[in-house]
Amino acid sequence: MKKTIFVITLFSSIIGFSQEEVIEVIEVEETVIESTDVENVNQYYQKNTADIVTGEIDNSLLIFKGKNSSKYGLKDKAGNVLVKPIFYSINSYGSTRDRIKASLGYNEQGVIDSKGNILIPFEYSNLYYNSNYNIYTASKNGKYYLFDYYGNKLLKESYDEITIEDIYFKVKENGFYGILSSDGEVLLPIKYDQINYYQQYNWFLVSKNGVDNIIYSDGKKVFGNKYTSTSKLDYYFKYILVEKNGKFGIIDKNGNSITPITFDAIDKNYNGNFFIIKQNGKWGLYNIIFKKYLIKPAYDAIKLLSNNYYLLTSGTKKTFIDILYNKQFDFTPYDEVNSYITKNVTVVKINDLRGAVNTESGKLMIPAKYKYLDLNSNYIKGNLPDSRFSDIYNYKGDLIYSNVSFIQNLNYNYNYNKITSNGMMGLMYKGTKFIPTEYDQIKDYNKSIFVLAKKDNKTALISLIDGSFLIPLSPNTINIDNNIITYKNKKYNIRLNKLVEIK
Repeated sequence: MKKTIFVITLFSSIIGFSQEEVIEVIEVEETVIESTDVENVNQYYQKNTADIVTGEIDNSLLIFKGKNSSKYGLKDKAGNVLVKPIFYSINSYGSTRDRIKASLGYNEQGVIDSKGNILIPFEYSNLYYNSNYNIYTASKNGKYYLFDYYGNKLLKESYDEITIEDIYFKVKENGFYGILSSDGEVLLPIKYDQINYYQQYNWFLVSKNGVDNIIYSDGKKVFGNKYTSTSKLDYYFKYILVEKNGKFGIIDKNGNSITPITFDAIDKNYNGNFFIIKQNGKWGLYNIIFKKYLIKPAYDAIKLLSNNYYLLTSGTKKTFIDILYNKQFDFTPYDEVNSYITKNVTVVKINDLRGAVNTESGKLMIPAKYKYLDLNSNYIKGNLPDSRFSDIYNYKGDLIYSNVSFIQNLNYNYNYNKITSNGMMGLMYKGTKFIPTEYDQIKDYNKSIFVLAKKDNKTALISLIDGSFLIPLSPNTINIDNNIITYKNKKYNIRLNKLVEIK
């Protein structure tokens, strides 16, 4: 519907608006959100001198909240009101000086310019501005729409989802995906279970009924029709898994053969040049460079754990193998083996409880009695079942602390950890006891080389270099200010791990 409104044109300059104005009557399709003529603005501003500025857009517009109001408006830097406070919110993020994202209420988001002219009506939610392409996405009643910089709809239809993929739009409708051009033309029909776009090659990896294929935007297969399916094995398409006549092999991104297409299956989780393959119903490990088996296909399952470690399963028997050093250990007693291995330690599970195994010796180094077992950089923490307490081990499997209720890193030094065990505090350094757990409190300071320890109403200053007492336990007060130590009315600092008086 066309509405007749009065528009006052203000001639702008870099620092604000001049006093010259032209008044005309015109008919427009969209109304101005709120009148900003000079007389009304000045009257409003005179009565609202206590407006609160709450944000800024492009270093040129100020978002403000009106006096005795919960609504927001816009001013210029000179304090002139451009849009009166009528908005539920104005979002500085995703807004520019000429395109402001605002809201009139719940699910009433839209876009205006700096004079309040409506560009996108206030009837959408999830309004998002993509600055790379000057495009807005917005949803309404569960459907998504696209708008250009001027508020024009880019697509004739709405969709369940719209994603911008470089120069394409990926859309979802009724659970299926398709690709549209920037003009809205259907390039790939909306029939795929999944679509991923790879800009470096301008390729699409599409999936339909469990079958992958790498195709161009016109739907043609990148590697022609000689393969039933094609799928990437890594992000950069160094290796591509292909299927032909029910058999699988590997090619490179140029279509050159890397392995024969003779395997029943190839696991996509590979390590360097080693691929887990299936042949004649059994799994083995294949080196694609030397084109030979490292482990012959004789196993019901092979799992890549980490680096060069694999878990082989044959019936009920489980074998842990280190390919690099040709070591094998029987892991049959363990229900599960964690894929994460660090410092030659992996976590295993027996009857829903966890322990740790040394991968060099194959021996259980931490008993399987913990609900959780965390491998940290310097220590291993085991959480006891039905308890809030933990045990702390080093990476040799030695129990360092038991019944630990609290662990905290020192400020700016993660090699040190405050430990609270049996109600007393101590200090651990790289998985070793540094200060025994016999203090009531240990306090550290920013970038300091000492801590303050308290025990039985006495205080000590302890070096973080070697754990020695800089000041032994004493009933006298020790004050620390900017790493300056005050003790018995004298001031000290630390030099070469010694207390030196400041004179």
